[in-house]
Amino acid sequence: MYKNRGVVFFLESSKNMGGQEWQLLQQMEALNAQGLATYLLCNPKGRIDGEARSRGLSVINLPFRNSFHLPTIQGIRKAVKQYRPMACICHSGHDANNLCIAAITLTRRPKIIRSRTYYTNRKPNPLNRFLPVDLVMVPSLFMVNKIKPQFPGKEIRVIYPGINFARLDNEIDLPIREDLTDWLNENQGDVIIQLGMLREEKGHSIILSAMGELIKSRPRLRYIIAGGGDAEKLKKEINQRGLQKYIWMGELKSVAAVLKRADVLVMPSMKEPLGMAQIEALGLAVPVIISNEGGLPETVQDHVTGLIVSRNVPEEWVKALDFALANKTTMQSYAQAGQKDVRARFGLEANTHSLMSIIGS
Repeated sequence: MYKNRGVVFFLESSKNMGGQEWQLLQQMEALNAQGLATYLLCNPKGRIDGEARSRGLSVINLPFRNSFHLPTIQGIRKAVKQYRPMACICHSGHDANNLCIAAITLTRRPKIIRSRTYYTNRKPNPLNRFLPVDLVMVPSLFMVNKIKPQFPGKEIRVIYPGINFARLDNEIDLPIREDLTDWLNENQGDVIIQLGMLREEKGHSIILSAMGELIKSRPRLRYIIAGGGDAEKLKKEINQRGLQKYIWMGELKSVAAVLKRADVLVMPSMKEPLGMAQIEALGLAVPVIISNEGGLPETVQDHVTGLIVSRNVPEEWVKALDFALANKTTMQSYAQAGQKDVRARFGLEANTHSLMSIIGS
């Protein structure tokens, strides 16, 4: 293994942009600011290629067509020989497999760090034991236990994601999209908000069910669902429940300004490695309520920095939301305590420090 203390590679084969990809670009910028030189190895047709170039980041294009793609493997070998990176950080299976195969063919290789931000219930691949992965980084303590069987014998480290709180602060006063502004002004009342992809495991249906009960005593209550994904399925459920006038659903370029209009952010996820929306909300001192699932409880202390719903069912959410909306002063005090906590644990500086420690160790 060799180290050029100036260079770090990031590999990303995905063609779409999600939280993992945005975090990667942020980490590249942070490491560059520390004096390192980072390079992104990615598919030229992926969205991350354009996003990286627009930020002035260095990009090396490779096809990444599958998990054993000879032109990609050859391209990785060539890049490693040319730039001699101290570490390579890979994310998906395609990235990792092509990188590991390329590394096996080298007499000296960089440190290989596998990032895992998700988990599955698939049986462990016995070949993972023999791949030249030096370290696996995960976003939560919950994830350590979840993926241990997938990477037998490998060191696993928790690297909490970094949130750009300064950017959120700067975006608080940005204009909110016109249709949402009109909807908010139409019938002023309490507002709950949920951010994230429109997927079943995010638990939107749990809140919709709770809304059906809550509006009986809170007829002006509104629920903002902000995110992309399978909107049609949710629209159908909203219509079936007769909640159309209580719900706004759509995508937002910036969330900070809308978060500050909300009384509480909800995270009713049924499956969540860590979650980011509740951290962003607390970073802006917006009250939060989360489910007791996955890595979510690592980010919120119950009745200290927010509320944790012990059983992720509609009736428990009704109780939690009733408490939150009836005790706004208490919830605001929780949010202010949470703001101090998350800005210390999940800021860019903390993430960069942790990343530098595993790259250089």
